[in-house]
Amino acid sequence: MNLSLFDLHADTAWAMYRANEPLGRNSLAISLDKAQKYARYIQVMALWTSPDLTNEEGYLHLLKMVENLKSDPALISGKAELCSSCPSREAQKVSFILSLEDARVLDGHIERVAELAELGVRSIIPMWSGETCIGGSHNTNIGLTDFGKCAAKEMLAHNMVLDISHASVESSKDILELSVACGTPVIASHSNAHAICPVSRNLHDWQIDAIVASGGVIGINLYHAFLEKDDEATLDSILRHIEYFLSRGAENALCLGCDMDGADLLPDIPNVSHLDRLAEHLLAHGFSQAFIDALFFENAYRFAERHF
Repeated sequence: MNLSLFDLHADTAWAMYRANEPLGRNSLAISLDKAQKYARYIQVMALWTSPDLTNEEGYLHLLKMVENLKSDPALISGKAELCSSCPSREAQKVSFILSLEDARVLDGHIERVAELAELGVRSIIPMWSGETCIGGSHNTNIGLTDFGKCAAKEMLAHNMVLDISHASVESSKDILELSVACGTPVIASHSNAHAICPVSRNLHDWQIDAIVASGGVIGINLYHAFLEKDDEATLDSILRHIEYFLSRGAENALCLGCDMDGADLLPDIPNVSHLDRLAEHLLAHGFSQAFIDALFFENAYRFAERHF
């Protein structure tokens, strides 16, 4: 199967820096050698910092993470590229686009939004866990703080896309209201369907509908606990989430946001080289090649063309 891949979320930049491993060949879930089977591969690379760090320490760690990525031999040699806008469809190299996961690292410094834009960050996941200077995460019932609202407006002014993965219900409402007022779509880069797996990180029906209505996209997360709450996740678990999203009219919004190098994946897909197993499973269960191509690449690429 001749597949291209555009994945909306991975924590590989963090994993590379922590483990001191390169992009080309490593023990991580994502590497250039593991991605060789894809005709075209574009990866949104999240900049995440541990909650064990203070907000200020997290920001400094983030800058070191970006520098580590930029100095990787694969990028220096031109085998891969770090893009500040949607890369060419025809490029012959692996492409990476930066996102920020957990904007608590702004730490009250609104000017850092411009600094992140200068680094090439194109989308923002405003929170990760708990209550921060930005607002409430999925495990709270808190919305955006006053600073969080100012920061979100500044992100939108820098043409960044806001991402409600990890947001509380109240924060989601605030983010959607601000984005819709600006005519900007909202995404959920790595979240599944709450109706299928009722955990706080997954999307309620109204959130799915609002993302679709805004022109945004949704990335299927392969973390086993977001696919099945109590049972072992399988390829069929992914199918159930896909079918539910389709029932909500999300066919043109549905993408992959696998959460590799940031989550315990289901056994059938331990790393990026095994994602073709999902494609084959979909084909065997009656999904068309056109749908598979849209899920794996086309939906995300069309979105990135317009908004990255």
